[in-house]
Amino acid sequence: MTKHIIEFFRETSVNASHLYVQNKESHLNTIKPRDPYRLFFPLGILLGLAGVIVWPLLYWGVIQGYWGLSHAYLQADGFLFCFIAGFLLTAVPRFTGTSVPEISVQWVLAITVIAGAILMELQAYEAGQTAFFIAYLILASLAIQRLLRREGALPATFSLVGLGIITGLIASAISAASAFGLLGGGWPLAGKRMLTEGMTLMLVLGVGGFLGPRLLGLDRPPIVQIEGTEPSKRLMDRAPSYVYLIAALIIFISLLQQYVAGIEWMSFVRALIASIILGVTVEPWKFPKVRTTLSWCVWTSNLLLFVSLWMIALFPKYSVDFLHIMFIGSFTLLILAVGMRVSLSHGGHGLSTEKKNWPLRIALIAGCIAMLARVGAPFSPQSYAAHLMYAALLWLIGLGIWGWRLIKLIRTSK
Repeated sequence: MTKHIIEFFRETSVNASHLYVQNKESHLNTIKPRDPYRLFFPLGILLGLAGVIVWPLLYWGVIQGYWGLSHAYLQADGFLFCFIAGFLLTAVPRFTGTSVPEISVQWVLAITVIAGAILMELQAYEAGQTAFFIAYLILASLAIQRLLRREGALPATFSLVGLGIITGLIASAISAASAFGLLGGGWPLAGKRMLTEGMTLMLVLGVGGFLGPRLLGLDRPPIVQIEGTEPSKRLMDRAPSYVYLIAALIIFISLLQQYVAGIEWMSFVRALIASIILGVTVEPWKFPKVRTTLSWCVWTSNLLLFVSLWMIALFPKYSVDFLHIMFIGSFTLLILAVGMRVSLSHGGHGLSTEKKNWPLRIALIAGCIAMLARVGAPFSPQSYAAHLMYAALLWLIGLGIWGWRLIKLIRTSK
């Protein structure tokens, strides 16, 4: 287990001196041409563009009707899902000492997601939700199989990752059942929120809580005791895994209590639990020690996640709007940073471009402005539709420029 963890951080850590402990030839020998991110990251970009383009098209009168439902699920089950799948199916095998899924399995999963996205765009919600449920079932099976076959202990925060994957599967089952009319009341909203405030939040806290300190330069890359180093004194490294599992369970239960039972103050419980985890892992009040575009992107993402959690709790009337701080300001920015790092390191590219990565800088700035435009929409009722349109355009431009660079890196990877 130790050698796999160290090898993983040779590819993903911020500090170049830790990244290439062995010679470059040895590093390139670890690169696998079938890494799932090569398929799922480009697909996530395409689905993200498809999910957001509806707002400019509606504003310009190209399409008519209500597209909010398909937009929400296409972003959660398409855009977010593809980047989650691409990262997990690339990183989990390295953490656990197992192999990446066969290319045929990757394509089955990708085609299932594409089918679900097309069906949702056609507003065939029953079939679309069924396809997404199958996609989550495949992802959960692939990830959990590898976690169970691991060669040693995983980082403590990965308890959040395991329950996050299960939460996504449960959420997709709820959404599918709701689409067929089998569940009513607060269950449809619970299924939707469990994808963002549940699954994605847990994954961000679990993976980001472990990788974040390394990407920000707050902690050394390895998580194991190496000769010549001192044991970590950070609280996150000393807390047992069951502490994070309990935290994940509280988040899961809070979602059911809030959206099914109608207990609104559960959003405060969720905000408190997530804030504590952020506090002991990424310490969002600290500026990054490694000053690169990527590290600032990660830092901004963590800060905005903290802000969004409390804005949602404090102002429930605008919870839908403030959820976009979480989605645009936190989840998207983290995808931009981690997606770029994975494509650079696992593709055999040098990491020197991170310091002056203009596509990432443009996407970071465009994303933040888009977030402000979207959050400001309900406070400008006369120009509400315009706010949605400008927010969507900025997000599309940022993702498009960043995505063009990312796809180029993937195509030229070794």
